[in-house]
Amino acid sequence: MSLPNMMENRLRMMVEKARILGLPYDLTLPEDIRAIYREADNQSRLLSKKELEQLCHFSGIDAGPILLLQEQTDFIVTKVKNRLLADEPELIQPGGALYPDIRAQACWRDCWHFLRIALYALTADRSNFTHLPGVNGMRELYRELKVPISSMARALSYLRNVSVACYASLGGGREAWRLDQALLHLEEMLKQLSLSIKSV
Repeated sequence: MSLPNMMENRLRMMVEKARILGLPYDLTLPEDIRAIYREADNQSRLLSKKELEQLCHFSGIDAGPILLLQEQTDFIVTKVKNRLLADEPELIQPGGALYPDIRAQACWRDCWHFLRIALYALTADRSNFTHLPGVNGMRELYRELKVPISSMARALSYLRNVSVACYASLGGGREAWRLDQALLHLEEMLKQLSLSIKSV
């Protein structure tokens, strides 16, 4: 096996270990509910209308505003990207932590996935929903790729503000604090990752 292929396989294995969603392992949830989260997360996708309705029927959360919010995820991430780059334009300049463009695209993709799993957590009415082995895997992956975690944490803060405001405007006002807490959980996770990597 060539060196590039070995590196690609190693990176693929690290990505697989960096699966941070804990809902499929939450034994306080019925197996059929956990199975929905497991399948959606394995496919790295948003929840279908049918899945949303089933999950929200179980948790008592209103599915309607979440379904509308899912339609806004790309728009939300674009707003977050623009705000972060307005604050830290050096990130995408030559020598910056998100240069070349492939690194920047990976950052925005991660933001989208953070929002995706926060929406899973919202449907489960969970504010603490990460899986420690996956978080440890993410630490190793981000260390290997030299991801600017402090900037990612700032992006998560913007993601939280924009998503919660959007959710409230779509009819989720009474439950907006739940989404806020789910995204705050991810933001704090990134801050802890940044501290642990710096201490090594």
